[in-house]
Amino acid sequence: MRNTTHNYILTGSTGILGSHILYELMQSIHNNNYRGRIVLLIRSKKDVTSRDRFLELLSAEAAPDYLNAIDMARMNRLITIIDSDLRFLDCSSLEAELGAGKYHLIHCAASVNLGTSASALADIRNNNYLGTLNLVNSLQNYLSKVSYVSTAFSLCSKDGTIVEQNTDRTDTDFRNHYERYKVQTEKEVEEICKAHKLPYQVFRPSIICGRLVDYPYHVIPRFLVFYLFGAFFYKAKAAYGEQPVRIAMNTTSGLNIIPVDYTAKAIVRALPTDIKALNIVSRKSVPNIFTAHEMMRVVGWTNYEIMDKCPSIQNPLEKLYYRTVGAQLSHYMNTPESPDAHFNVDILRELMKDINEPNVDAHFGELCTYAMERGFNNLVA
Repeated sequence: MRNTTHNYILTGSTGILGSHILYELMQSIHNNNYRGRIVLLIRSKKDVTSRDRFLELLSAEAAPDYLNAIDMARMNRLITIIDSDLRFLDCSSLEAELGAGKYHLIHCAASVNLGTSASALADIRNNNYLGTLNLVNSLQNYLSKVSYVSTAFSLCSKDGTIVEQNTDRTDTDFRNHYERYKVQTEKEVEEICKAHKLPYQVFRPSIICGRLVDYPYHVIPRFLVFYLFGAFFYKAKAAYGEQPVRIAMNTTSGLNIIPVDYTAKAIVRALPTDIKALNIVSRKSVPNIFTAHEMMRVVGWTNYEIMDKCPSIQNPLEKLYYRTVGAQLSHYMNTPESPDAHFNVDILRELMKDINEPNVDAHFGELCTYAMERGFNNLVA
């Protein structure tokens, strides 16, 4: 008999990917008339309660149109919001909320700090690494399964093909603390799950862009990673005017980019399966030279030059760029990529065979325009 009771604990539901995993869970429960609960661990912010942060996700601008067909009154009865900080989670404080049921943990919360500074290290270690270990250890008695969202950049290339098993990386392979601690966290979460005989799976999405499957298109709750490049020049133009700038880039490099809705659908489809690891990626990367030119075109910045290395003598705007956005993105813009290197997507495409892989290249300008028209301001707190 098919199991119709589905209990989930979801972290990161106010984030880029976590919000869309929540949308997909809501649709799945509605369409299949499942029983169960969705417990959201959301941290309040200084001026925004955890409840208000959840309600922002349901706004017309942020949510996909398919939520309009869902019985939201019923859904609200199934959703429980717990105000919590994963770093200091205490299972004893959750007993009344969680009761005696077992839950499938989907751990998506993470800082996407791609810097290499000491402060970036502290952020990543405390939030992504220690926070995750505390979460899984604290909840293990309540769990039936753990699904951990890592990154495709925890993988390495062997003979030009990156598959789910290419996990043997050394410290010199990592471009930042984010990548290194994702690998370390994967290993330790798996060890915890094995010790407690909990089924475990890991999802590895690449860099995430706005929606390209569900209407309204191009929506993304926060503008991070490659969007930061456009945001810098959009805001610099308003503040300082268009000054000359030289951008260091390896013109053979690229970014593997995947839409947020496609990624969330793949994750929710994979949850009940025996898939142990899943690359959620595009077949090919988008060339960085293309993304840079498109971003600059959209924000209207023409006075720039692409160089093969960082200029040794910099004007004030260049100093600001390399101190802020460049500090996070330069490692990805300057990484040489073999034209033969690619991700294996066989498992993903079998899972998603009824949905065509979105063409990020073809829609990249539209994604940039969407962000620019909103001033690169986040939709949710």
